[in-house]
Amino acid sequence: MKKLNLLIGFLIGLIILSCSREDESGNQDPIIGNWNLKSEKKLDLDEVLISEESLSECKERNVMTFSSNQDYTFSKFNEDPNGECYDSVESISNGIWSYSSTNGYQIFGMVIFENSVVDLSQKYDEIILSNNNKLLTVRKETRGFDAAGNLLFGSILIQEYSKD
Repeated sequence: MKKLNLLIGFLIGLIILSCSREDESGNQDPIIGNWNLKSEKKLDLDEVLISEESLSECKERNVMTFSSNQDYTFSKFNEDPNGECYDSVESISNGIWSYSSTNGYQIFGMVIFENSVVDLSQKYDEIILSNNNKLLTVRKETRGFDAAGNLLFGSILIQEYSKD
């Protein structure tokens, strides 16, 4: 009888452990992982296509990384005048990401590019997952105004990333 109770206890423990492992992997946010830049296009404010160029080998190295501990990092590759490819991100401090059902995905922290500092919370207006969580689209509107508040120019940058 003791052997039967021990066997039943062992089986119950095994079932509980296997269930908890399934729940952990099933609850992982789909944004977690490395996302590689696949396309970039520019639209006017009426969302009419201005330009869409094929990515250079250098720009194809751009990656956004979302970690399970909610850390966020990215690489932004550019070419110097000699055609050499380099990562223009010098440092990222407190790079984190979050998700809310009302605001979607957001990133926070500060990044230093070559000679400028950028607040990550202002880097993108939208970060959206689609195509069964295989496509990450980021969107940023840029607007320029004169001293009187009149719109001088505006554009929308849309970048699409795919998961490793």
